[in-house]
Order: sequence, then structure tokens, then C-alpha cells
Amino acid sequence: MFGKATPSLTAKFQNKAIHGGNHAPSAADWFGGDDTLDRQGVMADSPRGHGICKGVASSWVIALINDVDDATNAATYESYYTNFLRFQATMIKDAGGHINSHVASLSEMNVDPNIQHIETKDISRFSSGDIPKTGRRWGAYISVWGHDIAIGSDCGKSKNPFKSRSSDAFFINEPNTGLLGYQNKNDFIFDLNEYLAARRVKKKKNMNATGAFWFYKEK
Repeated sequence: MFGKATPSLTAKFQNKAIHGGNHAPSAADWFGGDDTLDRQGVMADSPRGHGICKGVASSWVIALINDVDDATNAATYESYYTNFLRFQATMIKDAGGHINSHVASLSEMNVDPNIQHIETKDISRFSSGDIPKTGRRWGAYISVWGHDIAIGSDCGKSKNPFKSRSSDAFFINEPNTGLLGYQNKNDFIFDLNEYLAARRVKKKKNMNATGAFWFYKEK
């Protein structure tokens, strides 16, 4: 899976034994006096802690669009996930729903995620025509039959090793796998569609089943 990713832009998880991968942090890593882990942490039906893919997808989209370097830096992404993103993701996932609900919940708490909704689309096979034609950065939260991932692009990021390229850098954030980066748009689209096809097979969906895509951009 994700065989066309650009190695220098990719950070597949190497230390799941330390950070737990796509699971809420352990009580030992959590904050005293906060009850979030009462709902998201280790319990009888989730011995490793609940999955936090919804929160990871939303948190990463927000970080990407707000130009957080660690969100797309292959050298630091796993450390960023370990020390920050998984905690934010657990809190956001605890709000329930998808990214639209998460953004609304943050706004209600007077925490402005500084992103703007473009559109929501049901997509079977992603194409270049689905890429938003707006701004320097965009991101999308994708619900794929019981799991949630994120994609996005950053054009001309100053600290990107391909800053002199004429095309964008594209990313897939798969909460069980890590960060997948692409220098080539067609490779990004190919791997994303391969992933969607594999999810259909795993979940016994028909070959044309659609995933829900929420697209966002900079305000």
C-alpha cells in the first residue's frame, strides 16, 4: 500500500509501541483531572484505547492548512504525533461526528481553527478535477466506511525539500500508517484510489461505493 509515495516526504510510523499508533494515549501519558479518557481510553472493549482516526484526520487538516511545519515534515512528523497530535486528536475525536462537527465544537469554545469549508462531495474515484483550485494550501477529511483519513496539498512550502519544484507537494495522512508524501500529483491520486479500492474490498462494498470528502482551505 502507498507504493508510489516519495521517500523523503514520507514518515510511516516506526514507533507504535511507544505512542500506540491510532489509539488514545495511555492514562500514564494523559492529563490529571481530565475525563476524556473515561470515554476514549483503555476499557474492556478497547484494551489498547479507542481508535482516534477521526481526531487525527481533523487535527492534521487544521495543522496542514495553518502551515504547521511538523504536519508535513517527514523528519519530525512521528515526534509531532507522539508529543502533540495524538493528544489533540483524542480531544477532538471525543466531540463526536466528523470534521464539520469538530470545527463547530472548536468554534463554540472560542478556539478558531482558522480554516474555511469549501464543499463536501461523495467521491468514488478521486481525480485531478476534485482538487480544489484555491489558495496555497487545502486539505480534505475523508470518511471511508468506518475509518477516517485526510489528504491535502501545500504549494511552495518554504521548508519543503522540493521548494523549487513547479508543482505542489501532496499528502495522505492515514492514521494507522502515518504520513505519506508525494512530489508527483498522479502518484498521489493513484495511491489514494488504490487505498479507497482496498477499503471497499475490506468492508465488502460495491466497486462504485463513495467516500465522503470534506474540503477545506485557508481563511
